[in-house]
Amino acid sequence: MRILITGGTGFVGRYLVPALKDKHQLILPVRSIKKAVAILGRDSSIEYTPFKEDLYSIVKEKNPDIIINLLGILNETKEETFEKIHVDYTKQLVNAAMEIGFINFIQMSALGADKHSKSRYAKTKAIAEEYVINSGLKYVIFRPSIILGKEQKLFSDLKKLSKIAPFFIAPKGKVQPVHILDVRDAFLSVIEKGIKNKIYQLCGPKVITYKELFEFALNYIGIKKPVIEIPVSFLKLLIPMFSLFPEPPVTKDQVYMLEKDNICGSPKDILELNGKLRDPFKI
Repeated sequence: MRILITGGTGFVGRYLVPALKDKHQLILPVRSIKKAVAILGRDSSIEYTPFKEDLYSIVKEKNPDIIINLLGILNETKEETFEKIHVDYTKQLVNAAMEIGFINFIQMSALGADKHSKSRYAKTKAIAEEYVINSGLKYVIFRPSIILGKEQKLFSDLKKLSKIAPFFIAPKGKVQPVHILDVRDAFLSVIEKGIKNKIYQLCGPKVITYKELFEFALNYIGIKKPVIEIPVSFLKLLIPMFSLFPEPPVTKDQVYMLEKDNICGSPKDILELNGKLRDPFKI
């Protein structure tokens, strides 16, 4: 099959593309072909196509059987907003797919996606979901908790902060990390089984605190510094100070997301799809 993957050079894409390329013809819209080749390599089954703003035309030209939309950002810039990346690009993909017809659409969303959330990240993820569902296309939507793998951005962020921070603060709350390979296999499973019109929550086997997550991450990157747990309400008071950083460790939008636990409860969706569940802390 011909599969068009947006965000193919990102965290999940770096695992998914190699797993798909032997059986399928892949089309990857990318901003820099040189960078994409450096990350994923050259392969006869991968077609890189330049992408600036217009995903609609790429879909119409390439006529894929499946679209996998992995586009997502955690922090905004002036050029890349949540609305643009999560909503506008999803609409371009969906609108083109609707015109072509018979395209299966697989959307990467997020656990906690909520149209009524104060977090614009969570809100725009939910708006994109709704647009996919109401399109009439055959779809699958994934809502993962935090995904753990060697390339998880949390590791590099903590490493940078460790150079200036004598200790770390973690918001009081719970999270249910999922292994990157379980996320990859969930995508493979819905493609191989032809699953349609389903929403899956992707979580690992254990609910932990953010303090425990940070302690694991620091240990993984070999940094020995204490982690202090604080209420999210207190974290809000630190946002003005954090905003002075070139790369704020926490944004106001992220604080809104932290007001709710990022958990599924039972990891039944991954077990249904993959038949197994990995320990997300063994990466």
